[in-house]
Amino acid sequence: MKMNFLKNAKRLPVIDWNLSFFGAHEQTVDAKWIVPVEKHYAFECIFILHGSEFIEIGNEQYLLNKGDFFIIPPEFSHQVWAGSSLTYFCFHFDIDNPALKIRLIQGLRYLYQQDSDLCKKLAPHLNRLDGLIQNGRYDFDTQMIIQIELSQMLQDFYETTKSATVEGSTDTAEYARMIADYLKNELTKQVLSFIKSGCEIENNSLAVSKAIGKVGFSDGYGFRMFKDTYGISPRKYLSKLKVNEAKKLLVKPQYSVMDVGDALGYKNSANFSRQFKRWTGSTPNEFRKSQMNHLIS
Repeated sequence: MKMNFLKNAKRLPVIDWNLSFFGAHEQTVDAKWIVPVEKHYAFECIFILHGSEFIEIGNEQYLLNKGDFFIIPPEFSHQVWAGSSLTYFCFHFDIDNPALKIRLIQGLRYLYQQDSDLCKKLAPHLNRLDGLIQNGRYDFDTQMIIQIELSQMLQDFYETTKSATVEGSTDTAEYARMIADYLKNELTKQVLSFIKSGCEIENNSLAVSKAIGKVGFSDGYGFRMFKDTYGISPRKYLSKLKVNEAKKLLVKPQYSVMDVGDALGYKNSANFSRQFKRWTGSTPNEFRKSQMNHLIS
């Protein structure tokens, strides 16, 4: 007779997302400084330390002064230039939690001035992150501080969206979230199945079409709806999920590069290695070596 030893247990929810932080820098520039039009796959955050900066996004132009904060959603084309001698702190972050990502994209404004409630909450975290640059250290303590500060900022973002008036179709956002959730859940099940059983996984090239079919839409409409919500296509979103899973597995020495490729559904390690280099600019072995060096430095 099978007994349930946890039948009276009270549980916390499972957390299964990847939070990435990159491109953080502080820079002082003169009034001639200008950056060409660009867009990024992740959120970009800009905090003005001294001087002023202009940002053009969505056919609108914004002026940022000392103490102001600006957040640019993924895949939004924008251009920045200095309004005067300028010192700024900037970083990028991404999180593969579909519901939270939609909430941030739709519920946050671009500009939060120094005296806004959100900017007052964010300023201490932004200053602590910027202070890490002055230390010039890259160790475990630094990584944990970044994780804590960024998590607290995400909480502040989330609280701000509760009172925001969200524009656009709630139904569309919900359908896009369902597609994103399906892609994430299926990939997670695939990786866990391989880890547990070691069986080779068939390359699931139709995963995106299957995800769109789950919500009853044609591929064309599903692609457009997803991109309107997240700023990227569902295929690119799936690629981001795969590279995040690959990075998590590559830092575990018990898995070979071939194992990681198999877990993600690639027919051979050469195909996986080529794709990983397209994603990251490094081969799987180069990435693994760099991560091991960071851990022991």
